Amino acid sequence: MSSDAVKVIFLGGTGEVGRNMLAIESMGEILVIDCGLSFPTEEMLGVDLVLPDFTYLKERREQVRGIVLTHGHEDHVGALSWFLREIDVPVYGTPLTLGIARRRLQEHGVKSNMKTVSAPGEQKIGSFQCRFVAMSHSIPDAMSVIVETPHGRILYTGDFKLDTNPIDGRHTDLETLGKLGAEGVDLLLGDSTNSERPGRTPSESIVGDGLREIFKGATRRIVLACFASNLHRIQQVVEIAEEMGRKVSFVGRSMVANVEVGRELGYLKVKSDTIVDIDSLGQFAPEDTVVVCTGSQGEPLSALSLVAAGDHKKLRVEMNDTVILSASPIPGNESAVHRVLNGLYRAGADVFHSGNANVHVSGHGASEELADLIKTVKPANFVPVHGEYRHLALHSEIAVRNGVPADRIKIVEDGDVIELKDGRIKRGDKVRHGMVFVDGLGVGDVGPVVLRDRQVLAGDGI
Repeated sequence: MSSDAVKVIFLGGTGEVGRNMLAIESMGEILVIDCGLSFPTEEMLGVDLVLPDFTYLKERREQVRGIVLTHGHEDHVGALSWFLREIDVPVYGTPLTLGIARRRLQEHGVKSNMKTVSAPGEQKIGSFQCRFVAMSHSIPDAMSVIVETPHGRILYTGDFKLDTNPIDGRHTDLETLGKLGAEGVDLLLGDSTNSERPGRTPSESIVGDGLREIFKGATRRIVLACFASNLHRIQQVVEIAEEMGRKVSFVGRSMVANVEVGRELGYLKVKSDTIVDIDSLGQFAPEDTVVVCTGSQGEPLSALSLVAAGDHKKLRVEMNDTVILSASPIPGNESAVHRVLNGLYRAGADVFHSGNANVHVSGHGASEELADLIKTVKPANFVPVHGEYRHLALHSEIAVRNGVPADRIKIVEDGDVIELKDGRIKRGDKVRHGMVFVDGLGVGDVGPVVLRDRQVLAGDGI
């Protein structure tokens, strides 16, 4: 490995969905960007969460100068408490991102040194000069990160879309990105999530129209499940509920926590008399209430999963209630979501989801938006990130069609290293990587052998 080259180490999120984490190493210092988790597949019996392997960074903990968080989604910040227990460094992010991360850390009893940045804005972190640019996504306050290094400028997009009518009016800052492109971007690391989707991702604002029509036709209680971090979606639900004189109850630990953070920081605007506690819901007629809850992915102990199974202590779905799953299943979660849908239909609910109604749009740009960003930034080199291998391969093809030479593009997977030297990239030596399983209170105690034994026991018994 060239000792003076700048290294980009991919520790999660490349060749997979989730666990997004990378590190930039230069002149004996390391800057970490994002620290996400993923959720277990059905084969991972007894596993609660899946983390990146931090070994490479733990072995170099004295070199780590800080960690930058691009936005507050779990696949970018969810592993932070485990990381900070091992490597205590400053955490940089926008106000909402840090607000969400701080709540998670408090739940785990982890102290942190958080430093707020703005987008647009700049921050020196060790020897790394960083710039931040506003990006539109399904959560407010998302940003891209630009890192100046001795061998060139690196731009990591984070998650983004080119929303023409964002809920909060905060567009992806193409003007600043264009100026950076004119100055020269040596390496672009780009969000590949929707590279296989043609055209453009619809604006988040159109979901409001679909929800409004469903609300108008609802004769009883409405229960809507979405990601707890999707404050843009929650804002639209609240506004429609207030238009129609319905009270809103938030259910699910992460939902309640994120709504509190969003309101405290001014990212979520709700009239004080709109919100009612779940314990007080029975005081209102069903047709006057909306419940916004967790569980859009069929997570086993989430609010909607418990409701669908008839096991929630405080909330039941009854005949002719309206239930909306305002999200698309993450790959691997389909069977869990179908299980929830079956339970809801069994209860007699009117069910709407992304397959039969206009109740969800993605927070990631489709192929034309990815092309626009590449044409705007004009990178000398390109590495697609944030996606399974097919997403990365298709994003590479988009880059070639939009002016990036094929020999200046590398497809990477977890553990891969890209070296940037004198404005060109090449592959470095692979580093230790992998999945670390959280099982109850234990971290890293579950490996392939334990999982195999659990699968045998589940299938065949003792």
